[in-house]
Amino acid sequence: MKNRTLLMIMLLMFAFSFVNAQEAQQKREMPPKHRGMHPRLQADGTVIDDSGKTLGSIKNGKVCDETGKVIGVISGHGDVTTASGKTIGKIQKDGSYKSMKGHVVTTDPDGVVKVAGKEVAKVESGYKDKSHGCALHCFFSSENEDAKEIDKDVKDK
Repeated sequence: MKNRTLLMIMLLMFAFSFVNAQEAQQKREMPPKHRGMHPRLQADGTVIDDSGKTLGSIKNGKVCDETGKVIGVISGHGDVTTASGKTIGKIQKDGSYKSMKGHVVTTDPDGVVKVAGKEVAKVESGYKDKSHGCALHCFFSSENEDAKEIDKDVKDK
């Protein structure tokens, strides 16, 4: 009887640790809360996803997550950096954006943000600076090719 009880306790402990390990793995693989599919930059600077969930904001050149923490900065001369100062790209004179890895993001006059011809985000018509669509893609789109690297830098600070 003792052996059977001991075996059951060991099996339960193993099952419990296995379930916890799976949950921890899933949490690590989940994108940060500030990332979503097809983010939209509203006229007031708030960023929302397809479901209407607030992801953060872009106001006065500061990119903030949903808690208000500054995660990025758009300088007046077009440099886009993380809050810690790491350059991740530059807004070109034509309003397009080029990442440090060479990815090009464009924002159409109607506010559609595209990468390689694919629509990835939207800047609403009332928002004053359409070129901020690049920061919208960099910091808020889960479709960004550089997302993991950017988020690692954002998380480290």
